[in-house]
Amino acid sequence: MRLVSYLPALFATILGCRPPAPPDTSAAARQAIDVANANWPRLTAAGHADSIADFYHPSALLLPPNMLPLHGRDSIRAFFGVMNGMSSPPPVLTLRAESVWASGPMAVELGRWHFAWPAGAKRPPGAPAVDSGKYLVRWVQENGRWLMVQDIWNSDLALPAPQR
Repeated sequence: MRLVSYLPALFATILGCRPPAPPDTSAAARQAIDVANANWPRLTAAGHADSIADFYHPSALLLPPNMLPLHGRDSIRAFFGVMNGMSSPPPVLTLRAESVWASGPMAVELGRWHFAWPAGAKRPPGAPAVDSGKYLVRWVQENGRWLMVQDIWNSDLALPAPQR
């Protein structure tokens, strides 16, 4: 019975020795993410694959729909360079964060994307003129800058019916 009387003190000691929780950085992360997202339309419309790749961490992972994962900033730069070269003019892309959760130097963004090709633009075969969907991005803050580490998105459009 004596052990039972020591349990509250033991738990208080254990709980008191925990390191402090990381600070809630959601507001600062949200502000930085909103600024980055506001730049995407201009950069995609101008075909700036280098500037787009700079949003990503050097060891980032890009998970585009219906493709193998792309590892690293150089692969991501090449991906956006090819995507920009597949259409003329490129589509106008907008991104909107619906929520951002951050703790210390990590954040997760859940958002919506939308793109539309200008009338008469050359589009990749089978690409819709307008599309929208959702995305999830994990960000890290490094040297005071928020960078994308993992990026995945998909369309809200149904897949085309198989041809017979």
